[in-house]
Amino acid sequence: MTTFKQLFRSVLQKSARSQPRPRRFQARLSLEDLETRLVPASVLVVPISQLTDASHFHTLAEGIAAAGVDGVVTIEPGASPDLGSAVLVDQEGITIQGDPNVPASALPSYQLNVQANGVNIGNLELDSLVVGVDTFGGNVSETDVHNCVITTLQAFDFESTYTDNIITGNATFKQVNAQGGGVAIQGNTFSGAGRTLQMNLDQVLLDLEGCTGAIVSQNTFFEADDASTQIVVIEVHNCHSLQVGRLSIPTTIADNTISTPGLQFSLNGIGIAVIQDGNGVSNVKIQNNQFDTAGGLLMEANTGDDAHFRAYVEGNDFHNDAVGVTVIGDGAHAGTIDMGGGALGSLGGNNFRGFAPPVDQGKAAITVVNAPNEVVVAQKNIFSAGVTPADLVFSGGGGGGSADVSNPLSSQRASIQALYNEVLGRTGSLAELDGWVSVLNTQSQSVVVNDILRSQESLGRIVDGFYIRFLGRQSDAGGRASWISFLQNGGTEEHLETLFVTSPEYLSHINTDFVQSLYINILGRTGDANELAGWNNQIQKLGLAGIATGFTGSVENRTDTLDSYFQTFLHRASTTTETNTFVNSSADLLSMEGAVLSLPEYFSNG
Repeated sequence: MTTFKQLFRSVLQKSARSQPRPRRFQARLSLEDLETRLVPASVLVVPISQLTDASHFHTLAEGIAAAGVDGVVTIEPGASPDLGSAVLVDQEGITIQGDPNVPASALPSYQLNVQANGVNIGNLELDSLVVGVDTFGGNVSETDVHNCVITTLQAFDFESTYTDNIITGNATFKQVNAQGGGVAIQGNTFSGAGRTLQMNLDQVLLDLEGCTGAIVSQNTFFEADDASTQIVVIEVHNCHSLQVGRLSIPTTIADNTISTPGLQFSLNGIGIAVIQDGNGVSNVKIQNNQFDTAGGLLMEANTGDDAHFRAYVEGNDFHNDAVGVTVIGDGAHAGTIDMGGGALGSLGGNNFRGFAPPVDQGKAAITVVNAPNEVVVAQKNIFSAGVTPADLVFSGGGGGGSADVSNPLSSQRASIQALYNEVLGRTGSLAELDGWVSVLNTQSQSVVVNDILRSQESLGRIVDGFYIRFLGRQSDAGGRASWISFLQNGGTEEHLETLFVTSPEYLSHINTDFVQSLYINILGRTGDANELAGWNNQIQKLGLAGIATGFTGSVENRTDTLDSYFQTFLHRASTTTETNTFVNSSADLLSMEGAVLSLPEYFSNG
């Protein structure tokens, strides 16, 4: 029987950025085919000032044809974009990549139309990328798109991965082949900067249509547009589960950060919209996302029953939203929605601490509309102390509806649950929470925080994040265990960052100057010419490790990290006094994180 791990090996084992992936759906070749088939080639697309030969070409189209099946095409700086229509990518298993020694912005911008299996695309700037065709049975499979800057993306493929890209416009993923599924969209940044508003149409940064068992995780979504047109950051439309043997794997939206700071009204800015209509089926898991949006999570079901819409909602942070969750039914039903304590097994743990009565349709923790026969189950969630959860539920329209918000977490359980959500990236069971409440009552908040923060599970999550952030891949078991041990035995987070960014693997795959890579990957910005020259002049004296240590231990890095702690944990900016106190202390980053989490404010409002 095919296992879940085997099916998603492309998600868990994607490590070789420049190597074409094996193809599951490669046609069997005849003897004659084998005799005449071209050997895979490695070719270059070069500036028109350079001469061409059997391995150097002036257009990408010529390079693709020459490289052939499983070949590699590398685009060099100064090359010219192909004129006219989109470039057709029709060679199975081909790799198309920008020169890994320069950033994608230094290369020509392309329009690509991928119509082959196993295509690997990396380090390119793409005005548009189309993968597959929007007709039943026309999908391609096992595409790998990574480290690209993309304006518009349309994908009709399956068992594919999209990682570490910057997407500035709209991205649409649509499944048109009932046999496929399992697209993984991980570690990308969706900025919305290149999105074009269209009159009277909702705007969507990421649109999933009919995708089976898709995984959307560890992405950052940022939409600062203050337009009156409604913005939906992620729309999940008729996305159902993937059946693998006896496993039913829902479409999963997890561990994402979703922010729409310019949109103040709940009807204008929606973080995630899950929609089921007609005879469609929606089966989704919305888990441990952080919402800083006006509208939070919208779930709209036109089911006629409760079987066609199933939503498992757990561990999400709605603290800063105008409306946390909106449920819209079909006049009688709203589907099976489990936000804690319901039929689907959700542990709850959703954070509604930012809400206080009175409520209305534009301001409520939970709104249920047009579902008079339905009860949305939302037990074991987090609310502010002294607030009655039932007072934060709004019902109205079409006969309204109701939400069962009984059995909320006690203030102590809620504080521990918030720690689990933030530090461990998961929701704790009541037994786990009560174990820590006992420690809290007999010792202190600081002990609980540091025991959880420095646990093997928490340190493993830090290590996993460094693998994705600096190496662009999932951690391997041996390396993961070694780095956890390093942190457990006195190693600091800053030192670990230094070791990652001076490792041979990091140095072999960065696509820019080493110092510039530190500005981008440590400080989150590009360095100017004077900054780059200053550090580069010190490399011979300090070595790569000395330069990296200068970045990881810098005031700028400490300040940026502290700002992230305050915004994520306390939902506010730090004051000047707080910044100076923390940043100028001798505490390493992990200790500084523990100190913020140990503030009484976190346990009451985190």
